[in-house]
Amino acid sequence: MSGFNFRSKQAGGLTRYIHMQTIKKQRGAIAIEFAALFSIFFIIVYAIIAYSIPLLLTMTFKQVSSDAGRAAVRVDVAYPQYAQKVSEQVTEAVEKSWLPASWVDGNCPTPKAGAWSPLPGFNGKPSYGFLKLDKVSNRYILQVCLQRKYGNTGPASERAIIPTLNLLGIKIPDLPETEGKPVIRSYTTVRL
Repeated sequence: MSGFNFRSKQAGGLTRYIHMQTIKKQRGAIAIEFAALFSIFFIIVYAIIAYSIPLLLTMTFKQVSSDAGRAAVRVDVAYPQYAQKVSEQVTEAVEKSWLPASWVDGNCPTPKAGAWSPLPGFNGKPSYGFLKLDKVSNRYILQVCLQRKYGNTGPASERAIIPTLNLLGIKIPDLPETEGKPVIRSYTTVRL
């Protein structure tokens, strides 16, 4: 009886060969699955980090502008150079924050309603807000504004802290734009 004996050494070699080929194919499949899953995992982690930093900046700008508004409330209206003193208090509050100087900028657009005048710059720093006299209550209104441009180009102070990732036409992070550039901005308005 001629035939293939499954118990012979030749059969064991064939079985081992088939088993090794199956393992090699599985290893290739595992590598492909790993590459696909790793890329998805990387995009998710990158998106979490890339969106967290602008959100952190927005919340910090809101907190710092609120602190600056509270500092400006302490200035006596009878002070001879009132606007200059308010600007000094606002600038000092901004400088005391944890934000690096390159991450925060003033020079926000003028508010639309009313006759706002920019605060004078203090110590070579930009204006961090606007002041106007409310004719009804005869009190000043202060708007503290902090911003940072967050684009891919421009000087270091205007570039994104985490670069924007363009993937299949989707920008991560995709931030709102002002005048064609992403800007992170926060205001606080205080009646003095």
